[in-house]
Amino acid sequence: MTQTSMHPFAEDRRDFDRLGARTAAMIGEYLRNLPVQPVDRVVPADVRRRLMSQPLPEKGRSPEEILDFLKKEIMPWPVAIGHKRSYAWVNSPPAPISLLADSVAHTMNSGLDGYDSSGIFLFVSVGRWIMELVGFPVEGSQCLLLTGGSAATLNALTAARHRTAARAGWDMRAEGLQGGHPKLILYASEESHSSIQKCVEQLGIGTNQLRAIAADEQFRMRPDALRRAIEDDRKAGHLPFAIVACGGATNTGAIDPLDEIADIAAGEDVWLHVDGAFGAWAALDPDYADRFKALARADSLTLNPHKWLHVPVDCGAMLTRHPAVHRAAFSLTPDYLAHGESEAPWPMDYMFELTFGDRAMKVWASIARLGRSGVAELVTRCNRLANLLEARLRALPDFELLAPASLSVVNFRYRPAGRGLDEATLNALNDSISKAVSESGEAHMPTTRVRGKTSLRACFLHYENDEGDVEHLIQLVGRLGASLAR
Repeated sequence: MTQTSMHPFAEDRRDFDRLGARTAAMIGEYLRNLPVQPVDRVVPADVRRRLMSQPLPEKGRSPEEILDFLKKEIMPWPVAIGHKRSYAWVNSPPAPISLLADSVAHTMNSGLDGYDSSGIFLFVSVGRWIMELVGFPVEGSQCLLLTGGSAATLNALTAARHRTAARAGWDMRAEGLQGGHPKLILYASEESHSSIQKCVEQLGIGTNQLRAIAADEQFRMRPDALRRAIEDDRKAGHLPFAIVACGGATNTGAIDPLDEIADIAAGEDVWLHVDGAFGAWAALDPDYADRFKALARADSLTLNPHKWLHVPVDCGAMLTRHPAVHRAAFSLTPDYLAHGESEAPWPMDYMFELTFGDRAMKVWASIARLGRSGVAELVTRCNRLANLLEARLRALPDFELLAPASLSVVNFRYRPAGRGLDEATLNALNDSISKAVSESGEAHMPTTRVRGKTSLRACFLHYENDEGDVEHLIQLVGRLGASLAR
């Protein structure tokens, strides 16, 4: 008899302890070396060419060759968010315990769509934990874990659209947007995240039906302007279907007056969604808690565990007080997936996706590792560092604040005293400073625009950020700015 060779995947299963130990050593070395590596590492041109021109192998490579390739060609060139002096975006480095828990989830490969698997039941606790952390009502509410804030908000606004249409005698699932019904209108701050526009486009509402509500001098939606816009649309025969309020704008950290907006939403019977993808975790900070109390009045809320909870991407949470509306908008169960009542709801009945990964374990691990007090300490410390940076910048003649510090975000620019530089020159100077910061290897801080002005935007979101980072940042920008201004 001829002996059948073992399948490569079966070989790797047999040798998994050895291969896993080598992979764990690579990852451990990567994590330990991050603090001493250049913060921003641009992929060299030759590496780019090699990665884009990989030939399809005729015969499979050995696992050792594959791991060598990952270590040499992939791991040296990450996006600059793992280092504590990457002040770029509102993404965070992954918590090591979450990485390990996520490996367990991927190994089990059970998914989080439904069925009788352990992850589905753990997910019930994870959702409750998130609600308790930010003060969202637990009784009768539900949590979904999607890819990020964009997907979470799209899910919530789909439910809002469904509810408004149903109340108007409009079967959205059967008719879609083809039935000649009144225009559906969405309201959001002019400072809202770009994903809100993408949502109205994906929902078929169209950007002409997106009302960008004016913001005040602190970049917060103006309730008076919101109220007028809704009144005008009702007079025109339109259907207001949702308000999206900022619970911490990405660009400036601004927090809309949530309680006043909730009053308007309740009075007008319009779905209130809060985009707190980055900022809603600040409900745990005593300095911000009052501003987030109205989260309990929202119909739905977006908040991202892959931001302040340091969960590996991707992971966005959507909390809703109306699970039945989401089920009515999304549920479609073919015969081969028919199921009875379960102690835990099947997420696939409340969202567009069917099969999707188990994100519950990595979120559970991160929260379990820190506890409520640990999450609160992390959020509060990052916010305090932004306040410290603002205070230091106000005392220095060569710096100008472009927005008040809000949450852990500070927008500022280098403006050499006594030089009288015009706006175009200042914009170019600060663009150059940002580039020089990255090239120095000491930090990473891209620019943004604040009311037309180029801004250096610092965001503290790393579990190791401390006061030394604030002082280092000021010294670095000051030194590079002075050199470039000459």
